[in-house]
Amino acid sequence: MLANQNDLSDVLKQAVDAATNGIVISSNEGDRPIMYCNRAFERLTGYPSNEILGRNCRFLQGEDTDPETRTRLRQAVDAGEEVDVVILNYRKNGTPFWNALNLAPLHDSQGHVTHFVGIQTDMTERIRLQHTLEEQVHTDHLTGLRSRTHFMQALHTAVQDLNAGRLFAVGFADLDDFKAVNDAFGHDAGDELLRQVGTRLRECVRKEDIVARLAGDEFALLVRTTERQTLENLARRLLKSLERPVRLQGVQVRVQASLGLILPAAGMDAEELLAAADQAMYEAKRAGKHTFVIRNCPGS
Repeated sequence: MLANQNDLSDVLKQAVDAATNGIVISSNEGDRPIMYCNRAFERLTGYPSNEILGRNCRFLQGEDTDPETRTRLRQAVDAGEEVDVVILNYRKNGTPFWNALNLAPLHDSQGHVTHFVGIQTDMTERIRLQHTLEEQVHTDHLTGLRSRTHFMQALHTAVQDLNAGRLFAVGFADLDDFKAVNDAFGHDAGDELLRQVGTRLRECVRKEDIVARLAGDEFALLVRTTERQTLENLARRLLKSLERPVRLQGVQVRVQASLGLILPAAGMDAEELLAAADQAMYEAKRAGKHTFVIRNCPGS
């Protein structure tokens, strides 16, 4: 047991100062200045204590700090309530870091909030890893195009936005006789062909459009227009771009594709739209390959 209250206070101060989480205590008066910070908070922010004490914690925020998160913090402090947020802050050297912050009020004997204690955890590496994993899920590893997962999510959103007048078309492209390339040159050469096709497709669309590789030699497009002439021009541009020979193992290989484009109809879901674009692409193949077909969905 501790001999007296002073011993307890000393031990508590040592424990807080040795904690691995950043800890700050701020007053609830005036601009709510910081009254105490531990060494972990100094390490986390890069600021020494003499540059921290007396300042409001918002000095760590920057232009890219989410305004909604700032508002949540301010409202909780004004109401004297506990709050948990993950917020983007900036170190003294200007580098950003993600901070998981628990902010809790301290009350006096009459129940008035006198101080706030903030416990901070550096979430930067965890969030970076999360973003990396999300990017891997949303990116096709072979071509660098968007993945099927990303495309279907974007298409679901586009369908929901259709009622708001945000029009779009769905494209489905398939290389003609791709199996012959794999058989003649091997799968490594086939992969190189797909990478070059992906680059050419991406170069033909606008920034707001989406190009994805679904699987094998199947590609999908989400085009932010339903103007038929614009779609016809895009289709011709895509097919002409793919016409340029690709050099595989010292041999010039001519690439061709078939393309189907579908104009959406109200009431259709994302899967139905993609299937309709797939059917339009097969119409193009039956018409002799290396061409395109544009169709309205039934009911549009």
